Amino acid sequence: MSHKLEEAQKDVEELRTLVTSASRKRVQDTLANELRKMEIEVTQLQEAAVSAASLQQQQRPKPPTPATYTVTIRNYSWDQSDKFTKLYLMLKNVQGLTKEAVTSSFSEKGVEVKVEGLDGKNHHLRITSLAGAIKPDSSYHKVKTDMVVIMLAKADSGVKWLGVTAEDAKASEARKPKTDSADPNSGMMDLMKQMYEDGDDKMKQMLNKTWYESQQKTMRGEPGMPGMGMPGMPGMPGMPGMGMPGMGMPGMPNMDL
Repeated sequence: MSHKLEEAQKDVEELRTLVTSASRKRVQDTLANELRKMEIEVTQLQEAAVSAASLQQQQRPKPPTPATYTVTIRNYSWDQSDKFTKLYLMLKNVQGLTKEAVTSSFSEKGVEVKVEGLDGKNHHLRITSLAGAIKPDSSYHKVKTDMVVIMLAKADSGVKWLGVTAEDAKASEARKPKTDSADPNSGMMDLMKQMYEDGDDKMKQMLNKTWYESQQKTMRGEPGMPGMGMPGMPGMPGMPGMGMPGMGMPGMPNMDL
């Protein structure tokens, strides 16, 4: 409270006392008139004090707002059922955010998820080309402890996805061994080739041993394993320049039989 306002209030209190104690009407009227003037002055001083305080509050510097930045969600796990493909976004303490801070939107082949203001960061997932079509109106998200679960409703129920994105599905399809339905042994041959190319040294050693035993059975007139001895399998005997040391087939890596 300002000194001027405080003094004016004291004057008003004293004038009220004088008005009450005065016995002459003319004196009473004079004092009452002066009291009204003083009361108006006090009111004006009070309004000025409130305005000054409000202005001071507005001019007071505000504390800086912590800067936020957006990170792209690239890592997630997934699984599927006949009706849904499910994405699991691991975000610690996400359950503490408001409902409005976590949003999702869907299109026939896309999904977008935004998590705003989690530990000073905004988290963003956006996939524009899913491996399969979805039903946007039936897709949704759920917030759980340290996790957001995205439920993608499959447009074709019962169809198994080979991945989450179209790119994932294409890569998975490319890794499948190719088969030739015209050749009964083609599937076995392709599978053996794929196992050999993808296998470690122990797997390759086992396949080489299996091939050798099959060849020995064939030489003895016994039935061997179909598809063994086919040309073109890397690192296996039966190819030019590949064989077993000490067995007339130079060039094959050593293996323990």
